[in-house]
Amino acid sequence: MTHVLRSRVAAAAVVVGIVCAGAPVLAGPAVAAPRPSLTQSRTLPDTDVVSRAVEVRWADAHWNWTAWNDSTPVAFGSAQPEYQCAEFVARAMAAAGLVPGLGPDDPQSDYFNYTAPNGKVYDLLLISELPQYNNLYAYLQDSGVGQDVGDQPGQAQPGDIVVTYLGPGGTLSHVGLVAQAATDTTEATVDAHNNARLDYGYHYYAPSHLVRLVPNALLEVWAWTAEQRLLHPTPAAPATPSPRSRLALPTDPAGPQV
Repeated sequence: MTHVLRSRVAAAAVVVGIVCAGAPVLAGPAVAAPRPSLTQSRTLPDTDVVSRAVEVRWADAHWNWTAWNDSTPVAFGSAQPEYQCAEFVARAMAAAGLVPGLGPDDPQSDYFNYTAPNGKVYDLLLISELPQYNNLYAYLQDSGVGQDVGDQPGQAQPGDIVVTYLGPGGTLSHVGLVAQAATDTTEATVDAHNNARLDYGYHYYAPSHLVRLVPNALLEVWAWTAEQRLLHPTPAAPATPSPRSRLALPTDPAGPQV
């Protein structure tokens, strides 16, 4: 455990050096000024303020796209069967540098078969729980970038993730990105896909859990990357699962969301 901890610290130090040297770790859209609600509930490290702002800015700009490569807008509340919830959140995370090796404009196939630094293949188009796939939630947990704190909407900060449990047997069914934190008079809001939602009330996604980005999430995920590349220098190419059927699924949040 001590050896692993030291390797994480050393890797983090390397990442800090890269960031401070101006490497394009946060390559993506220009960063907008953080919304006033960004620091209301808890103080965030500087790197978190930046990466969360990138996530929310990207989500606000893409919430009504028809497909990942089609900016034709759909109306608020309309279905987006070719650009569903998990993909939308994963691309927002990628825009902020939280999915190493992926960019927000990379092909959909790269999200369907994403080989992470730990050698595992994840389907980042998926939030539903299918035993043969590692979904977006699994990536959040395995990478250490996300912490599931349960039903805690009052802790939600922009850039955090909300997951809905309306799948078979109370399993995961939907996911969205927190856009604004709660205030004394308003609840937190969420951007999501399929159906298209911008700044929609957090309660709509119940029953839900908040997956909070860990402190210094950007440094954490890149430290994890460095550590895993030391542990898995030449991973064997994993077998590719058979493609899932791309069916038009029920409107959010009820039912599995692919």
